[in-house]
Amino acid sequence: MAKFCTSCGQELIEGAKACGNCGAAVASEATTTVKATPASTTTVNVQAAAPAQTNGMAIAGFVVSLVSTLLCCGAFNIVSLILSIVGLVQAKNYNGNGKGLAIAGIIISCIFMILSILLIILGYGAAFFEEFA
Repeated sequence: MAKFCTSCGQELIEGAKACGNCGAAVASEATTTVKATPASTTTVNVQAAAPAQTNGMAIAGFVVSLVSTLLCCGAFNIVSLILSIVGLVQAKNYNGNGKGLAIAGIIISCIFMILSILLIILGYGAAFFEEFA
């Protein structure tokens, strides 16, 4: 079966890497020719979808922030903050995959760390003033 250029429609020479008419690059696997009738030819572009990669650091940061907040009273929030930041930085390597999880992990970790620090300050303040009362 003959192949046709996806840019200009000109018939391609067998084994050509570029169209002789317009110079467009020819993708050998991405172009499939389907004959509809003897008088007309339809070109169908077939692109294999690459499997979406998973940003493990973003997922780990989010999960650790939830587990740390809900089950461990924030004991591992610094770990989840670090994992989430690394996941956010790596999100560009995964085409943005995991960016939302990384941001959510950062927010959860920061909020709970701030609350923990405030509770510690209030606890020491209450103990200090109780001593003089």
